[in-house]
Amino acid sequence: MVRSLHDNFLVGYEVKSEAREIRLHTEWRDQGEPFERTTVLFSGVEAYDFRDDCLGNIIFALTEVTPESIVTPRLAEIQERNRISGWPRFWRDSQDEALNYLKARATRGFEFSSSYGMTGWVLAREIQMFDEHGAIV
Repeated sequence: MVRSLHDNFLVGYEVKSEAREIRLHTEWRDQGEPFERTTVLFSGVEAYDFRDDCLGNIIFALTEVTPESIVTPRLAEIQERNRISGWPRFWRDSQDEALNYLKARATRGFEFSSSYGMTGWVLAREIQMFDEHGAIV
């Protein structure tokens, strides 16, 4: 279960390639300052794709989904981008092999949609959320 980030502003994100981590930094601003801050940490990242960052994004939802629901509708794009650039690294010779690879590593899927701006997905083993004091929420 993922905590609701509905109407949070995405104020920044970090990708730590070697650590295979992604952090989303958000603020819920509806009650004025001080803003409620939440950091989402994805660890064990296998791949991600963020699109349409308009440098002022508002999150609609962050939802856990199956890896298959991320890979299957994007199969042709994944195959082509892997052929050209090697992305995503989890790709194998077939969809079944790629999904088996992800399953063997207990990879989970996460999609986020926006009310305004950036959308995307992450394939990672774990997700954690922290408040501005570093406490798990």
